[in-house]
Amino acid sequence: MHEFSAACSIVDTALAAAKSNNATKVTVVNVEVGEFTFLVPEQLEFNFEIASKGTILEGAELRLKKVKGELKCNECGFQGESKVDTSIPPQIAAFAPMKCPKCRSSSTELVGGTDFIITNIEAEIQAHSAN
Repeated sequence: MHEFSAACSIVDTALAAAKSNNATKVTVVNVEVGEFTFLVPEQLEFNFEIASKGTILEGAELRLKKVKGELKCNECGFQGESKVDTSIPPQIAAFAPMKCPKCRSSSTELVGGTDFIITNIEAEIQAHSAN
């Protein structure tokens, strides 16, 4: 249910932003999803549909952009894109320490690709009447 709590968080944040800008309908929510969130896009989209029902986000398109993971090596100082070790089975690769692509040290830390961030929303705004 990791995706459901993420979808609820996206809905809550987008609703707050939409309401603070007097939006009457949200049509698109753009989200950057880090590689190391381990969110499955199809499941996130499905859960977004459920979480947005009955709100001004109902029927909105969820556009996901994947962000590559980034690591920092504590040995050589390398900082950059992580590389998946293809010798490790995919089921456990996510839990294995990431090796530095430069010096092969396992003394690394993740510094990018661990978040999901709403970059913007597209919405319809009710025009104020001058009555």
